[in-house]
Formats: sequence, structure tokens, C-alpha cells
Amino acid sequence: MKFAKIIIIALFFILALTLIIQNQEVFSTKFPLKLDLRVYQIGPYETSNIVLLVCAFLIGVIFAIAWGAFYAVSMRHQIKERDNKIKELQSQREDIQIHGYRETPKEETFNINK
Repeated sequence: MKFAKIIIIALFFILALTLIIQNQEVFSTKFPLKLDLRVYQIGPYETSNIVLLVCAFLIGVIFAIAWGAFYAVSMRHQIKERDNKIKELQSQREDIQIHGYRETPKEETFNINK
């Protein structure tokens, strides 16, 4: 399995290298880049396509990291809530086992999907 993984990575590397070499003109094409907001003007700057590709990739990476961080924080909050609910239900179960069944449990106690 390791050997197959090495072959796949090598083929992907060769394919990417071939793609870059054959399309080198596309990556090295230069053009003016400017922004005109009528009140404020930026540019024109001479830039190539590769700069735009790298910037777009990096912006995508930054957004993906930010989304992943926000998602992880929200999941951590849900996990803490569910852990607290589990602890509460376990303590109620132990109490019932020790002292016996005294009162009817509330319906909301068993609703874990809150």
C-alpha cells in the first residue's frame, strides 16, 4: 500500500510539472492591475497571472482556516453542553439506584437533543 501511495504521488508531481512547463506562457503573462473607486484610485501595477493565482489560493486558505476555527468553537460549546447533560443524567440515575424511584422524572430530563 505504501508503494502505491508513492507511485500516485510521483505521478501527480510529474503531471503538475508537465502542466506548468507546457503552460508557462499563461503563468508569466503580464497585465496592468488597477482599481478605480472614483474617489480613490490604486494602480496601475504590472503583475503576472501567477501572482493572482497565489493570492487567490492564500485568501482561500485564510477563509478555510477561519471557518474551521469558528466551527471548532461551536462544536466545543455543543460538546460541553452535552457532557453537562450526560453528567446530570448519570447523577440522577445513581440517585435513583441508591434511593429508589421516588418521583416521576420530568420529561425534559430525558430530552437530550436540546
